[in-house]
Amino acid sequence: MALSLRVAVLLLAAVVLGLAMTSTAFKISPERPRLMGEMEDADINDEEVQYVVDFTIKEYNKNSKDENLSRLVRVVRARQQIGMGMNYYLDLEMGRTTCTKSQSNQEDCPFTEEQKQLCSFVVNFRAWEYYIHLDSSSCRSV
Repeated sequence: MALSLRVAVLLLAAVVLGLAMTSTAFKISPERPRLMGEMEDADINDEEVQYVVDFTIKEYNKNSKDENLSRLVRVVRARQQIGMGMNYYLDLEMGRTTCTKSQSNQEDCPFTEEQKQLCSFVVNFRAWEYYIHLDSSSCRSV
């Protein structure tokens, strides 16, 4: 009887300690848990978000019929949504450059005098599968 009481008290103490640590961990954590399907703003300084933006610009240029490259002017908005991986919804201001796609050095291509475009992209990214796909894109002059 005394042994079962000790076991019960030890189990109760372990449960209480576990609950106390969990609530403490939630209070210390700067982020709340993300919910499936919930849309939230993405941190444009985050490495993963920057990787997705870079991928998106490369895909945009690859799929564009324009002989000249387009380059990022600024990230207008970046949102993310947990689904089958992470869905990124990017609104990017893009500018046409003077560099052609065939030029070897494309890093610092100056912009042409033409108007900029506001482009919206949806990208699905599953890092654990090394999978990234540009699901949709649309652009309009600004």
